Amino acid sequence: MPAYFISKAAAALVAASFCLGAAAQTSIHDLEGEYDLASSTTVPASNWGYAKGRISIRKLDDRHVVIYLACGWKREPKAVCSDYFYAQWRDGGVYLQDMNTDWTRFYFDAAGRKLTIVSRGADAKESVRRDVFAATTAPLKDADLLRRLKREEGNAASQETRRVFGPYSKWDYQNNRIEFQQP
Repeated sequence: MPAYFISKAAAALVAASFCLGAAAQTSIHDLEGEYDLASSTTVPASNWGYAKGRISIRKLDDRHVVIYLACGWKREPKAVCSDYFYAQWRDGGVYLQDMNTDWTRFYFDAAGRKLTIVSRGADAKESVRRDVFAATTAPLKDADLLRRLKREEGNAASQETRRVFGPYSKWDYQNNRIEFQQP
């Protein structure tokens, strides 16, 4: 009887090591692709969320990607809603740029191809928004989101941004890691 329990425990350890090995092998290249907004919720409940959204993650080099976000607000559909972030692969993890990322956390589920962004609000209720984006291969047809993505591409590639902040390869990537979720 004890041998049975020992073999079960050994099997569990082997299974756990495969899961941990899969998580450790996740790289920055697993993030690349297009993602559509699947859900946007806030706590406490409010209309401070997205009605629509798209994320495009593109490889820049072996260590960097750029993350473009285009969105539409629930409460103000015509208001500006877009951003871009750079991320760097280093020390077995992916880190976001240290500029303007203190308010947000990124989580990536490689098995489900989902990217979750959790953002703290600056409102009186101290609300928290959770936006889930699911991978897609469908072309983007929404004119507003297309325009907003193009604007962020231009902002990220701007000579002025490069002049003021330097090249993205020289930026700091220390404080905010993209958390890879285990299967």
